[in-house]
Amino acid sequence: MKNRLTGVVIGQVIGLVIVCAASSFIALISFGAIGGVTMASAPEKTFQYVAPLTCPNGTVEYEQYRASYNRPGEYSFVVECLTADGTRTDISLASIGYALAGFYLACFLPLCIPGALAAIIVPLFFLRGKKQEPQTSAIESL
Repeated sequence: MKNRLTGVVIGQVIGLVIVCAASSFIALISFGAIGGVTMASAPEKTFQYVAPLTCPNGTVEYEQYRASYNRPGEYSFVVECLTADGTRTDISLASIGYALAGFYLACFLPLCIPGALAAIIVPLFFLRGKKQEPQTSAIESL
């Protein structure tokens, strides 16, 4: 019984490693596209969502501007934290980082949690089985 339990636990650990590695790979592939499209289509809402992390003691101001040296020009943005004393701090990079981290978790967790539960539960079915009766030797049976 001890060897069987050890085998099941090792199977669970191997299953967890495989599931988490596959979930990490899939999330790494998909979070950039999902986050990039979301930040491009609704940047102000995305940056307001991460505002409690990037600017906890102030308000977030989002400004989009057009840098045009030739037509049609390029659009860019600045995200600033305005504190109560009137200090402005550029938090554009931090906002993008927190948003992408959130999108990574949004892609990783729905894959990893059910997979991890399956990796833990499925090997337990191998523990259930017919109990083996102790074997008798040929000398004892005579």
